[in-house]
Amino acid sequence: MPYVLRHADSGEIAACIQKNVYDFDYFGVKQWENEEQAEADKHSFLESIGYDHPQDWHILLIQEDRVKLCNVKLKNDPSRRVRLSSDGQLTVHSASERL
Repeated sequence: MPYVLRHADSGEIAACIQKNVYDFDYFGVKQWENEEQAEADKHSFLESIGYDHPQDWHILLIQEDRVKLCNVKLKNDPSRRVRLSSDGQLTVHSASERL
């Protein structure tokens, strides 16, 4: 199962422009294969996508199908943000509602 970054207060799941297996750009949830790599990349990754306060982001183990659902909700649109509530509910917000 993949690891993602989730903001402690808002529940936002960190996403960015990435390359898929066909070398096409897409906007989706950033995921790591293991917790150690997520921890090692956390600060520089968050800085690269314009977020301060990396201490407010926590590493979360999440099922692959939930990551896929997040990506579907993002619709490959960098102006959208997906949030995961503490009870597992996914919601989408515009980037103007950013942290």
